Amino acid sequence: MLHQGISIMLAPVLLLQGLNVRRTTPKLAEPEGERLGQTGTNPELSVLILGDSAAAGVGVANQDQALLGQVVHYLRPHGHLKYGLFAKTGATTSTTLESLNDHINCSHPILGQGHFDIIITSLGVNDITSSLSCDKWLQQQAQLLTLITERYTPKLILVTAIPPLGSFPALPNPLRWSLGQRAKHFNHKLQQLLLMLDQQALDQQQIDQQQIDKQSKAQTRFTLINLPLENPQQDSSMVDFMRQVMATDGFHPGPQIYTAWAKLIAEQIQLRK
Repeated sequence: MLHQGISIMLAPVLLLQGLNVRRTTPKLAEPEGERLGQTGTNPELSVLILGDSAAAGVGVANQDQALLGQVVHYLRPHGHLKYGLFAKTGATTSTTLESLNDHINCSHPILGQGHFDIIITSLGVNDITSSLSCDKWLQQQAQLLTLITERYTPKLILVTAIPPLGSFPALPNPLRWSLGQRAKHFNHKLQQLLLMLDQQALDQQQIDQQQIDKQSKAQTRFTLINLPLENPQQDSSMVDFMRQVMATDGFHPGPQIYTAWAKLIAEQIQLRK
């Protein structure tokens, strides 16, 4: 692809810019707050969030403002729920897979649970800023989705798309452009993977329903979630808009993004009920 060729030619510049961004970007802490709990004595829905610093809520002060707290806020009116968050700054698809495999048959308070109705993932930024190829990343994503499907038998897995790195204020050009193009490419391939997995789930459900002697079971469905980031200000650039709604480091979500992200997730969950 054209952007790959240009990025190769710009490699020395991109490398220097990347090192400088890592050195100068402020390191924000993960927010305070509980990562495991429930809203009533008889939860009707269980939700797990897996992922990186964005999933962990970096960019806000506490979990109530972060993705987990906002998801709980929007789902609470529809019934009691149980929730868990397993996320870490710097996490990649590969390290998340390792953590899940390290906690097989264990008493981990979150990963050791046997079932979640809904699983939300947020992984890819740390993969994309490394030298990992898109094919390798897709392979890891497929492994992760297969593992959590088999282990937790969820009804729905909501996979968060890689955010628009091409609009991140913390990134200078041409690094911003290069990572933005790479993110678009990864997301396009991720969408294809999820469509394939979703079709396989539908096909399996039809097979189960046709077998009269076998009780039909609901198959896991897969949906890509694109962060609702649209610039409502005609007279300002997307980068300027992102500077207003992102955290102070120009790299993580701010409260507005977490709220919009959680609202979209809650809407998808209600649609699939």
